[in-house]
Amino acid sequence: MLLGNSIYFDHSTLFRNSQRDNMTFAEVYERILEFIKEDLGSPYRVSIGTDSQVGAGTVFVSCIHVHKIGKGAIGFLHKTQIPRQIKSLREKIYLETCATLQLSYMFEQGHIDEIRRTVGKNVDFEFHIDIGTNGETKALINEMVGMVKGLSFKPKIKPDSYCASCFADRYTRAM
Repeated sequence: MLLGNSIYFDHSTLFRNSQRDNMTFAEVYERILEFIKEDLGSPYRVSIGTDSQVGAGTVFVSCIHVHKIGKGAIGFLHKTQIPRQIKSLREKIYLETCATLQLSYMFEQGHIDEIRRTVGKNVDFEFHIDIGTNGETKALINEMVGMVKGLSFKPKIKPDSYCASCFADRYTRAM
């Protein structure tokens, strides 16, 4: 959902994956729990990330990726388009990070606690930022990682930020 020139997630935001369109966050969350309950003995990693692509406007794709370590994964995404071209790299990365923050906050502590109760301590929640030590984004590492850590999330950058740099990236280019 677009609010002004930024991305806003709420409980009416719709997600999709390869099997289904137009899922609310509550439906996504229920599907995540079903996926986890299929194999309670495996460790899981829940990752959230956003990527963007500038064209006529700027497309943002925010993703939730649930990885059953060594045994598969499921993913969900939401696409938002801002009608202007965002040419500033700092603004683009900042908006990507803020979109990921908003989506991360959809997982209220009760959701996280329920997932942890379901699988025990075998679940990590990660915040993926589309920046890395190579290229222009390296100048933004301290700023973005500091912001994410300051809000009590576990940040990952490239090459470990696959939810933003691979999963979301695939859908920004395909849309």
